[in-house]
Amino acid sequence: KPPTAFRADAATNSIPKSKAIEAGEALLRAGKTAMILVAGGQGTRLGFDKPKGMFEIGPLSNRTLFEIIIDHLKAIGAKYDTTIPLYVMTSPATHAETVQYFAEHEDFGLAAGQLAIFCQGTMPAVDMETGKLLRASENSLALSPNGHGGMLDALIDSGCFAAAKASGV
Repeated sequence: KPPTAFRADAATNSIPKSKAIEAGEALLRAGKTAMILVAGGQGTRLGFDKPKGMFEIGPLSNRTLFEIIIDHLKAIGAKYDTTIPLYVMTSPATHAETVQYFAEHEDFGLAAGQLAIFCQGTMPAVDMETGKLLRASENSLALSPNGHGGMLDALIDSGCFAAAKASGV
């Protein structure tokens, strides 16, 4: 059964906010947490033809979204004296380029084994108006990434879920 939702801004929580923060900090210190980054999107709406995480958003530093997120993850790890695993979910369109980008940047200083990059699944593309399946060619269906809803299946299929569980996350 899933846990009761906790809202930081709600007065109706079953426990006080301070207790929730204490519990989260204890899990961080004990190495029982991980981060999942859903990074399958391309930067086309930004006028950028690469994975969105590679887009430079640092106004002065020109650091990429990936770099800023990883810097934040490392800072939280340092604050709680722990190493937080990072699971990055890509899409078929961004996977190879993302893997290459992380390799070229030596995983941005993440510890060995701290990073796992896995690819989300796909599903047949459907025409929104007609509800009919779209074809990529006469003999094959057009496929699209299955979105955030496919994250758990992708974690399991990639072996990341088992690795996280084995490490105590």
